[in-house]
Amino acid sequence: MHPYSRSEIPHHESGIPAPAPEPAQETGIDSHDTPLAQLLHLLQGAHEPVLADVGITRFAPARLDALHGSASREAEACLDRAQLMIRLMEGALEGEHPPEPTLLLGVAQQVGRTLADHRRWRDLADNAAYYRDHPGVKARISAQL
Repeated sequence: MHPYSRSEIPHHESGIPAPAPEPAQETGIDSHDTPLAQLLHLLQGAHEPVLADVGITRFAPARLDALHGSASREAEACLDRAQLMIRLMEGALEGEHPPEPTLLLGVAQQVGRTLADHRRWRDLADNAAYYRDHPGVKARISAQL
């Protein structure tokens, strides 16, 4: 079952793209249960998580292309922010006066949330590109909404 789906329909039967395999969840934060994920579901007209961002199938190819580009850039920005926070944490730990454990825990949790957002932006970008490049699948799904 796809992580966004509440359905048991396998991807190959539904015509909806299967997501790329997720990397190990080292952070313990599910990228499908974050404020960003909830916002994207609401913007797509869904009351609960949906399979493969099907709400964007109503978009024209040019809009899907723009969505792909914007979501890809935001995914990269999230990754850059996470890497920056990790470098800052490393620098702080190497200093004479390391930060309090609660501060380190807060930073580590923020890195986890940022990486979860990175994965969700990347998924949105991938789905937009898939629907842009597969108009037949896009039309079938859009007709069922």
